[in-house]
Amino acid sequence: CIETIIPCDIFRCYLLLNRPETSDTNFTWDGLALTNNNILLNNLGNFTLRALTFSKNSFGSEISKITLNSEDEHFIALVNTHLAAYYKHFEARLFSRAFESVFSISKIGNQYLQYNTPWVLAKGSESDKARAGSVIALASNLAALLSVTLSPFMPTIAKILQEQLALPEDRKQFTDTFVPLLKTGHKIGTPFPLFSKIEDARVAELRSKFCGSDGSPAPATTPGDIAALQAEIEKQGGKVRELKAAKGDPAAIKAEVAKLLELKKQLPAELQQPPPGTKNKKKSPPAAQKKEPSPPVKNPTPPNAVSADVAALQKEIEAQGLKLRGLKAAKADKATIDTEVKVLLALKGKLPPELQQQPGGKKGKKK
Repeated sequence: CIETIIPCDIFRCYLLLNRPETSDTNFTWDGLALTNNNILLNNLGNFTLRALTFSKNSFGSEISKITLNSEDEHFIALVNTHLAAYYKHFEARLFSRAFESVFSISKIGNQYLQYNTPWVLAKGSESDKARAGSVIALASNLAALLSVTLSPFMPTIAKILQEQLALPEDRKQFTDTFVPLLKTGHKIGTPFPLFSKIEDARVAELRSKFCGSDGSPAPATTPGDIAALQAEIEKQGGKVRELKAAKGDPAAIKAEVAKLLELKKQLPAELQQPPPGTKNKKKSPPAAQKKEPSPPVKNPTPPNAVSADVAALQKEIEAQGLKLRGLKAAKADKATIDTEVKVLLALKGKLPPELQQQPGGKKGKKK
């Protein structure tokens, strides 16, 4: 995680969504990128950025009075349904399912904005403008709810979102139902993107660096390993079929398909091509003695173990760096950016000397 420069919370998200609660799982760089780009960037990040940016640009970052209509009440009921599922799964220790409920809430938040089109209402009559303000205020309060429910899983991102919302400490609380955490007249902070896209070229680079010289996992060779791998492929294929039959979230289906393809790549070359006339049929495992599936491949441990204090400091540096990039993307004033740069440099100055040096070969952009 430290060597990739990808925020740790991105790894937490991918691993938590794919933790082996009811079946085995494998880590893949394609899966990580799909989770970041489709679930975090396009779903959660898109919703929070739209809501808070619109609040800043059209309402001076101030929370307007919320006036509910029947559509809003239906929306709140949907949120409460997913919130109840969140708590139910959490208590049952089905943490990946609880985490999925967070993204279900942000998904219907996006749908709520798209349906109500506050950007159109804001250009209309006074009553239209008031309606736009109510919609954005409700969406901003949903972002506040998401920041709280997200905190057990992605603490750094949750903290940054709460800073953007300027959420008071006494309002950072779990509630049984969706209730406003931001009062009318509350001023939010400066919104900026929480996530950035992981490009295909970056995925290929990471795969090559951490998965061996050819950038692919080593194929199974012994009959027992092959049988176990085929059993795992069959199980993953069944999971993909179930998601498709249930018309699950397209992003979740893509992530599971990516895992299935990664598993198939580990088969010997002669088993990767289906025989003629058997397209789309699943291969049955050979009648070899079954073994438990091999444990997922883990990232190599860094040569020098990082102490708990240094790890905590690096986490703080990561959060401050993300905050600074967001401020620059939002074109904040120079004084604010300079202040945050000084904070970042001060944090980096606390690192051991061997961790303070930048990689060689890069020029320009001196602080």
